[in-house]
Amino acid sequence: MGKILDGKEVGKAIRERTRQEAEALREKGIVPKLVVLRVDENPSSMAYEKNAMKVMEKCGIEAEARTELNAKTTEDVLKIIDELNEDESVSGVIIMQPFPEGIERAEIAERLNPFKDVDALNPVNLGKLINNDPTAMAPSTAQACIEILDYYDYELEGAEVCVIGSSPVVGKPLAVMLSNRNATVSNTHVYTKDNTIHTTLADIVVSATGALGLVGPDYIKEGATVIDVGFGYKDGKATGDVRFDEVEPKASAITPVPGGVGSVTTGVLASQVVKGAKLLNGIE
Repeated sequence: MGKILDGKEVGKAIRERTRQEAEALREKGIVPKLVVLRVDENPSSMAYEKNAMKVMEKCGIEAEARTELNAKTTEDVLKIIDELNEDESVSGVIIMQPFPEGIERAEIAERLNPFKDVDALNPVNLGKLINNDPTAMAPSTAQACIEILDYYDYELEGAEVCVIGSSPVVGKPLAVMLSNRNATVSNTHVYTKDNTIHTTLADIVVSATGALGLVGPDYIKEGATVIDVGFGYKDGKATGDVRFDEVEPKASAITPVPGGVGSVTTGVLASQVVKGAKLLNGIE
């Protein structure tokens, strides 16, 4: 039976670490602050915003939910971004997505100060990740996968890892981050003719496709570790990319859904707000 990699436990540890770092900054007169910018009333965005507010409070980080329903164009949002970039009290900004029609994600992402870009929308941060620059911000979900592996003391150097999924917010940056840790990484996707050719060679398999139930026991070798990034509902039940009940007996360790990667992401977001505060104030 596979060991359960408990995301709730990892998230709690990250929040406590972040709280201590935020407290140390406050002693220096620096108050980390996150602004969550939302330009519509998407229910998922509103739920995430509410959860983020609670997590920031637990971590000793100021948080402001800024709703701008009158921002209807890209230019409207860019003006708000410019204001937040110039506001010295703000050390992190997250812009809720997806955007309404008429608002261009790329222009907005490029405008945001990379040091305040706590969810790594700005391509500058992806470039920094490729260069293994310690000032890079990483997408929260990709970083959450790394945090889980680190918490459970996985040796990534020399490990064979397969990441299924090549999105710019999880798969691609995660493959880069693992490579920076000297893992040997294969990155498969929807156009891969046979994922199992790659996944069955891997010590660690990460699935980040959103294709619910994609990964069965035929996808992994005996004793592999499985990280499930997917999340959705099937037959009214929360589930991920991995067919947990079938894969868990073959794996040495596995993340559950819910209670896995998703439970770590808001803690990662808080830690990056603190990181942004340090970078903006020249603190290593």
